[in-house]
Amino acid sequence: MIEYRDHIKREMLRAEPERLFVFGDNLLRRGLGGQANEMRGEPNAVGIPTKHKPAMSKDAFFTDADFELWKEISMANWRKLFHHARSGGQIVWPKAGLGTGLAKLSISAPAIHASIAVSYTHLTLPTTPYV
Repeated sequence: MIEYRDHIKREMLRAEPERLFVFGDNLLRRGLGGQANEMRGEPNAVGIPTKHKPAMSKDAFFTDADFELWKEISMANWRKLFHHARSGGQIVWPKAGLGTGLAKLSISAPAIHASIAVSYTHLTLPTTPYV
């Protein structure tokens, strides 16, 4: 089951260790901007890459040319989410979505943005497929 929350705080992750909390991450798995500020480092946080690195320079953003790289690197995180959902676990998803803030995925990498949307849709289905 997926639950949506506006402002996720670190205290929530610690108080609800059985739930997985999803946030937009970067390939370097560093930085404390956006949702990562409250979730990075927590065992029940799942970071889906939405940028190359935690910066605002042009090379920090994904493009559709990065799709295969993104898919390969994010696959383990998606599997974790699908397994958790299929096992009856609860997932907390940011109400604003992934890649909608600093990452600007719909503009910089629409194919990655669309893939996140499709994967998210599959997570909401009663019989979640494994990736």
